[in-house]
Amino acid sequence: MPRARDRASDPRPAPVPETLFLSTIPGASPSKWVDRFTSRERRAQLVNHDVGGQLAFLAPGPGGSAPRGLPQLGYLRWSLDSGPEALLRAGGIDPDHVHVVRFYEEDPVVCVGKDHLLAAWDPEADGPVPVDELDPQGLMDPDRFAPEPPADPLDAPEVPGTGERMAVEIVAGGTGHTVLPASVARMFGRKDVIVLPLSGHPGWGVGLAWLKSADSELVQDFVGAAKGRRPGSSRNERGQSAPGSASGAASRTAAGGRPARKPSRAPAKSSSKPRKRR
Repeated sequence: MPRARDRASDPRPAPVPETLFLSTIPGASPSKWVDRFTSRERRAQLVNHDVGGQLAFLAPGPGGSAPRGLPQLGYLRWSLDSGPEALLRAGGIDPDHVHVVRFYEEDPVVCVGKDHLLAAWDPEADGPVPVDELDPQGLMDPDRFAPEPPADPLDAPEVPGTGERMAVEIVAGGTGHTVLPASVARMFGRKDVIVLPLSGHPGWGVGLAWLKSADSELVQDFVGAAKGRRPGSSRNERGQSAPGSASGAASRTAAGGRPARKPSRAPAKSSSKPRKRR
């Protein structure tokens, strides 16, 4: 073993840890996963996108050219009444080219201003607000206020969540209502906005996705960290799921969770139940 003096005079630079670029969306809380991942001599760089830009890192480049390949991995949020395959197809992406691992489901909430009629709703006495109680004309859809998705998936907006932030701002002023995942409502919560549970809405599923062509040991290490696997675990072998399956369950995030719906297709060998975030 070289002595301390020999090591100090060694002209060779220290190895630079590999960096994973992770595309995130409003409401995502990857800090626990990132902490596990970076403890394995890896680096993670977050690229915080709006939901409208969540497919940018998977989409073909200009003129149908191959995707850039960065970020290598990212969050997806899809409606539970359709699934990730429909989301990918709507973005012009072939689901057969993408690995998706489902992690948890998110409950829907409705946000209204303090002067709104629904502000007097008592969830403990009356239960969740039925979606039929909402006036469709009063919906402040965040997509109406969101900017155009970036052409380059590494170009994140300066202030992610512009659409959701604006919708909550309008609702706080006493106009209409907006429907959001519970985690997003917490992210943009305000004292002058009432957040109520909602029934009759399908809710959302959340998972990690990456291109099969961009699969790597680095990606697998992060997915393993997200699933709570220890470094060197034999389950860190590559065994990704197709978009329609539910491979692997995440550890509970800071926001908590509960089991998701049972998938219609038999899960992969390494799978367990995803969780549901409230």
